[in-house]
Amino acid sequence: MKRQTKLTPQEQEQLAAAQQQTQSSSPQEFASVEEMIRHDALHTPVPPTIAHRLAESINQLPPPPARGWWRRFFGG
Repeated sequence: MKRQTKLTPQEQEQLAAAQQQTQSSSPQEFASVEEMIRHDALHTPVPPTIAHRLAESINQLPPPPARGWWRRFFGG
C-alpha cells in the first residue's frame, strides 16, 4: 500500500525546485575518481565550525621530528 504524505506549500515548492534543478542539469563525466573528488571539493562548502575545529587540531600537532644527518646524507 502506498503511503501518502501531506506537504506544506513551502515544502512543495522546495521539492519542485529540487526536481527541476536535477532535471535541468546535465550529467557530468569525469576521467578519474580524483577529478570527481576535486570537483566535489570545489563545489561543497566546508561548514565554518568544522573548518575552525580542523584549524585548531592542526595547530595542536607536534612539529615533525628533525631528520638525522645520516638520513640527509644517505637520502633516507
